[in-house]
Amino acid sequence: PLTKTGDFYTSKTTFDVSKISDTNSAEYKAMLADIDLIAGYLKEFKNAGIPVIWRPLHEAAGGWFWWGAKGAVPCKALWRLMYDRMVNYHGLNNLIWVWTSDATTDAVNWYPGDAYVDIIGMDIYPGENQHGSQYISFNKVKDMFGGKKILTLSECGSVPDPALMLEYGDTWS
Repeated sequence: PLTKTGDFYTSKTTFDVSKISDTNSAEYKAMLADIDLIAGYLKEFKNAGIPVIWRPLHEAAGGWFWWGAKGAVPCKALWRLMYDRMVNYHGLNNLIWVWTSDATTDAVNWYPGDAYVDIIGMDIYPGENQHGSQYISFNKVKDMFGGKKILTLSECGSVPDPALMLEYGDTWS
């Protein structure tokens, strides 16, 4: 939002996500305009009866994208604003909401809440030709979020071996 280049890396934009809580700010107005534009495209899928696995604002805790650059509180506010606008204002009931987490101890501080998330994803890049099941990360995230949500590998560098996933019990979706 508010850029002509479309840049989303923190180092290439001055967009301040913490200002979206002020409904009079340029950031809030730009955010609504972007959400409304995207909602128009997503309505085409809704009208065609097509569900969408919707994974916005990925890797927020990393801070390298503008949506996570100001910390957990503004990022969660953005997620909830987007959810409310798309679901309650635009009536998009065909979205399956995927939050991307990590296995760090503060991951729960970034979580928008069970009411706003259907699936918890993780991006894992263990290295080339590392096909372990990633059960340690799976179990940490499962425990952190109470095992209430489906866990998925939303990005991975090396696909885990299904036999190892069954052996260790980390059955990523």
